[in-house]
Amino acid sequence: MATKKGYIVKIPFTSKTQKVQESWIDYNGHMNVGYYTFAFDKAIDEFLDLSLDVGPKFVKKSGQGSYALQSQYRYLSELIIDTEFNISIFIADFTAKRMHLMLEMKSINGSLRFATCETILVNVDLKKRKSCEYPKRAKIKMERLYKASESIRSQTQLGHPIGLKK
Repeated sequence: MATKKGYIVKIPFTSKTQKVQESWIDYNGHMNVGYYTFAFDKAIDEFLDLSLDVGPKFVKKSGQGSYALQSQYRYLSELIIDTEFNISIFIADFTAKRMHLMLEMKSINGSLRFATCETILVNVDLKKRKSCEYPKRAKIKMERLYKASESIRSQTQLGHPIGLKK
């Protein structure tokens, strides 16, 4: 566990509880795929802010921000209106400029997995519009969180292939 100004960061990081809104429901009666992205993105912002100090506040102050380079979603179980869920996040890999995050959307009690998301982020200088290294303090935190996630990484299938079985 790591702390940030009295906030305890558990491994994996767990987001605040989110709740499926009526406006998120599509014509099939379940959560539209666009809102999975919205929910995962909201949790990533929370993780970047609370765990690494490179979230929305950092962006405004520094002129740097994390951009998504690639994401892959797996939809495992339907979400319907008023369902509450949390998103857990851990660092699967990282470099000075990039992070590979693994996210898992689960029921509050953890008994159901609704979806997973793997995403690769890159830090970008917003004036130059070019990639740049994360600040040293963030890289130190990434290293610490990466090491603390070793057992989770070894038990998680990363880089899940996509395709049709024939």
